Amino acid sequence: MKTYRLPLLLIIFAFAFASSALAQSLFCPARYSDEVAVIDTSTNQVVTQIPVGDTPIRIATTPDLLKAFVADELSGTISVLDTVARTNIATIRVYRKPGELEVTPDGGRLFVVHQAHLDGDPLHSPVPVIDTATNQLINTVLIPGQGDKDILFTLDGRFAYIANPSAGEVDVIDTTTYQLTSIPTPGFARRLCISPSGDRVYVSNNGDNSLSVIDTATQQVIATIPVGRRPLGNAVTPNGEEVYVTNAQDGTVSVIDTTALTVIATIPTGIRPQRVVITGDGTKAFVQNGFSDTVSAIDTATHTVIATIHVGHRPWTLLGSPDDMKLYVCNGGDTTVTVIDIPSLTVSDTIADVGSSPFDLKFAP
Repeated sequence: MKTYRLPLLLIIFAFAFASSALAQSLFCPARYSDEVAVIDTSTNQVVTQIPVGDTPIRIATTPDLLKAFVADELSGTISVLDTVARTNIATIRVYRKPGELEVTPDGGRLFVVHQAHLDGDPLHSPVPVIDTATNQLINTVLIPGQGDKDILFTLDGRFAYIANPSAGEVDVIDTTTYQLTSIPTPGFARRLCISPSGDRVYVSNNGDNSLSVIDTATQQVIATIPVGRRPLGNAVTPNGEEVYVTNAQDGTVSVIDTTALTVIATIPTGIRPQRVVITGDGTKAFVQNGFSDTVSAIDTATHTVIATIHVGHRPWTLLGSPDDMKLYVCNGGDTTVTVIDIPSLTVSDTIADVGSSPFDLKFAP
């Protein structure tokens, strides 16, 4: 039997390539620095700052993670980032106060919702559609009202759901025809999440103290469930069996059974909980408490808080690592991102010098 040995240099190269492929960076818009920080997650150090437009508040990436799009709120632009070269490669003019933005599941188009009405038309808000390959505006869909708060796509990308608080509805754009369907919801639709099977969209009604459930096949509300006061964030467990809703005014989280469509638990957290994320294995939910400077860790089996973790000032966006090992917390009231070790539920690091008011997070190469 012959034995073949790879040259040492080839082995080293292969190992280095595999390691770099596994490495991930975090891209974090800093709202008052007009930059996006790039963080090396292996060292928890900021490796560069990418200049963007005025007041960057949201970031979205293509499915291959090679491009990122940043909503520059006060300059009315979208900054386009090459995530490998870590440079700003284009600026796309949109409308006043761009906010949430999302790329279609096939990666081909970017939809941007705006937090202000169209200039000269106070009855409509624009949703520009951008070709992600050419960075060109290809359409603008007008929806009722004076500003929108959230957007998500159905799993097949056929429909975009938009939370439209000022009009008291959820607007649905057919991404093939750009036709609009409006679904009435009771009071200031704020945040959206979609079930793992894609059959339901859940809507936090911030002005009605409720959560609406939309059947995506019929595009009809099938239930509206009372929760706590001023519900904001929501998230569904990976098995689709429960929805967690943050009640900002009460300092609680409501847990909804998606079969019975009733609240089965109310969990006290901290002051002004707004965002909630659930681990990929479904065992823990994390809630940022914006006015307590803490994150509550919830055991989803017992519906109890198992740890209260002190972070930076005014925690905002939360992002879990794909391996369920780390939780990253934007501290919007300072210049840091807190790193929480999920297995031990302790702070493992604080990333400094991210920029003033870090506001959003996305992984990239």
